Amino acid sequence: MIEPTFRMVVALDLEQYSQIVLDHALDQAARHRAPDIHFLCVIAHPADVPEVKDRLASLVLPALDSLASTEWSARLHVRAGQAAEEIAGLAGELRAQLIVIGRFGVHHPHRHIAKTASEILDLAPCPVLAVGLVDDAPETQAQCADCVAIRKDTHGNNWFCMKHRDNRARISTLVPFGSNFTGSRLMW
Repeated sequence: MIEPTFRMVVALDLEQYSQIVLDHALDQAARHRAPDIHFLCVIAHPADVPEVKDRLASLVLPALDSLASTEWSARLHVRAGQAAEEIAGLAGELRAQLIVIGRFGVHHPHRHIAKTASEILDLAPCPVLAVGLVDDAPETQAQCADCVAIRKDTHGNNWFCMKHRDNRARISTLVPFGSNFTGSRLMW
């Protein structure tokens, strides 16, 4: 058996957006040769463990087929307690390199999910990927042709034409790559 090279904790609440969190976690796992993935669901009452284990397995196990080309290991965890403490605690116990969580709370304001995500960030012993919802496409506007011409003509020192310029000072400086610019001395 290959020694895992990347260990991560994926916290899933088994609600509407869990699949999005799972997809982000598997994307991170696929970037590593032998990921060791620990899927965790935190519940309030220990009596719910059997049902939650089944629901967690039915969400996670089919998705793991997408990692067929890597040598991965996975474990499902269900813990009762406070979500932030349990998630950070498992990551600490495993010496995880990453925690993946959702930051939604859209349909469950009584759960304070966004607050839980912030608490995890405070308690986590490793980096945290907090997955949020994004719009399908950002609203874009065509660039002003005069602004584009100004940027080109001034090599980026001026960004806006007279129509879009306001009276605030804006300075852009291109710093050449390498140490010749400052003679290997500190710049400031």
